[in-house]
Amino acid sequence: METVLIIAALSLLIFAHEAGHFLSAKLFGVRVDEFGIGFPPRLFGRKMGETLYSVNILPFGGFVKIAGEDGEESDEKEKKNPSSLGFSDVSILKRVLILSGGVLMNIVAGWALLSVVFMSGMPTHLAIGDVASGSPAFESGLAAGDVILSVSSGEDFLSDPITPDEFKNFVAASGESEITLEILRGGDVMTVVTNGRTNPPEGQGSLGVAISMTGVPKQGFFSALAEGAKETASFLGLIVRLFYDLVSGIFSSPETIKNVAGPVGIVVIARQASDLGFVFFIQLLALISLQLAVFNLIPIPALDGGRILFLLYEAIFRVPAPKRLQTIVNAGGFIFLVALMIFVTFQDIGRFF
Repeated sequence: METVLIIAALSLLIFAHEAGHFLSAKLFGVRVDEFGIGFPPRLFGRKMGETLYSVNILPFGGFVKIAGEDGEESDEKEKKNPSSLGFSDVSILKRVLILSGGVLMNIVAGWALLSVVFMSGMPTHLAIGDVASGSPAFESGLAAGDVILSVSSGEDFLSDPITPDEFKNFVAASGESEITLEILRGGDVMTVVTNGRTNPPEGQGSLGVAISMTGVPKQGFFSALAEGAKETASFLGLIVRLFYDLVSGIFSSPETIKNVAGPVGIVVIARQASDLGFVFFIQLLALISLQLAVFNLIPIPALDGGRILFLLYEAIFRVPAPKRLQTIVNAGGFIFLVALMIFVTFQDIGRFF
């Protein structure tokens, strides 16, 4: 049941993306032939105005059929009716905005979800940010992302919540004595035993870990919206840099692709986040929504960014890109994305199961 709910939540992000295309098309008077929830085969549908609203069997996101989106021209009757304009009947700028509507909706969804996180607040915990290679922490198996629930040495004991200063003073006072840490990793509570050092390398500290506080204090509505907007901008910048590093790294280091997670990996990570608490899961959904926004702007055929690239071609050369070229390039882009999806899915299965 938990997995089903997670898949439903992830599908809502895809649905929000398609809703962005739908609303932007309606805004500019472009006819939408069908707005579907899920993917065919169709269960049932109802036509309201010019649009068929359908519910389909496969409950993964949704789709929008915009008149003329695939390059077919509107007939003369439809051209005379402003409410029946096809995609190719409006200006290039409006078409770009329609294609960007899904990206904008994912950004808005990410902002809304992050704002909910700030309104709800997140429990504060002491977490490990980095582990120095060859240090006692490294040798004992501690890793970045571990949440420290308690630390003990002899009769001395600290329990969550632990401040960075309390932890540093505790480790320093323990010297080279055995230190036991209870940590939370991916929803599992583990016990790790290590020892401190009296003369550590410069900048490493006794255990060789960098620590920081995680969590978000609860905020009011308007303050949460403002903080959500700041975090949205910050995460978007970070995601863009990560995508750039990933794409450029694939050519110099093909093993970089091993860091990419597919649908299976995302569901597993989402389950781990939900184990930490509802707010952590909401935060992860916000990040995925923002990642969808950036991913769809990549100029790969079959993605929104690739379709916008064809519109830029039309704006520069004053004629649409040849339909045969669009068909071949879009088919190639689609095959590439399907192949990539299959690859990362098998990679996720090997990694998590």
